Amino acid sequence: MGDVVLLVPVIRSFVAAYPDAEVTVVTRPKFASFFTDIERVVPFPADVDHTYNGIFGMRDLFKKLLKKSSYDVVIDMHDHVRTMILRNLFKIFFTRVVVFDKGRKEKKEVARKENKIVRPLLHTVERYRLAFEKAGFPFQIQPPPYFQIKQSIQDETNEWLIKNISKKKEKWIGIAPFAMHQSKIWPLENYTVVIAQLVERLPVKFFLFGGGEKEIKFFESLKEKFPAHCLIVAGQLKLKQELALIEKLDLMLCVDSSNMHLASLMGIPIISLWGGTHTDVGFGPYGKGPDSILQISRQELPCRPCSVYGREKCYRGDFACLTWIQPALVAEKIEKSMM
Repeated sequence: MGDVVLLVPVIRSFVAAYPDAEVTVVTRPKFASFFTDIERVVPFPADVDHTYNGIFGMRDLFKKLLKKSSYDVVIDMHDHVRTMILRNLFKIFFTRVVVFDKGRKEKKEVARKENKIVRPLLHTVERYRLAFEKAGFPFQIQPPPYFQIKQSIQDETNEWLIKNISKKKEKWIGIAPFAMHQSKIWPLENYTVVIAQLVERLPVKFFLFGGGEKEIKFFESLKEKFPAHCLIVAGQLKLKQELALIEKLDLMLCVDSSNMHLASLMGIPIISLWGGTHTDVGFGPYGKGPDSILQISRQELPCRPCSVYGREKCYRGDFACLTWIQPALVAEKIEKSMM
């Protein structure tokens, strides 16, 4: 999801710079809603796991797209086997194709176990923008927020809030502790410590973001410990409603995950905790400075990063990149940001 979310500021900035342009965004159905509210942008939900699976699925997707419209240029923003097939079909039919630079070689140099070459790499948003520039469309990225929430969505979110909270009397902090890979997940027991310390120091309400049975079960345990201070969002709101809620937060505490990107693109303050991955690889919180990041330095842990996207095992065996980040430090950073 994170890769797709980071395309939103680029698409929004492009259509703002080129008022005569129309864009078709081909993406998985669950991500299509990110683009539905952008003027002159038409999302095309492509179920590549079933309807358009495999080589023949890509052929059928190509035919469907070709019937839908003629395209001046096709930009491959994924550079995956599937999109390679699709873009080559467009080439055969004389459509111009541009492929974004994924930076595979330099990312591997940063993340390999031995003889790392660590340097700040281009942010993914900038890589996407440069692909448009390569296609002949230069522009600059607009400032956030990058999602415009319809009034009807805001009203639905407000109704949910009214049912659960009578009135905002405290600071609202989102917590999004989960990610796809183990090397990104800060020890879950630490959140109990952080919440306990902040509850003692601040008037605060925590909104718990995530999804899935495991995540909700963990959130229920937090709510049981802090019933007056925790509200479970996971499983309660749709994606656009969650965005409307995120916009109301005073801060989001998160790891390297899609929720981090969503909060960053909504323009709210965040504190992101980094473990096996690293902000320099190109997936840091877009538009945020070093104050929004907590991580163990490479001087202390030269093994960081051990992966571009995350991994399940630790070279050291102890996930020190995560366990060395102390709950007291996180609570203190949040408290300072609330002042």
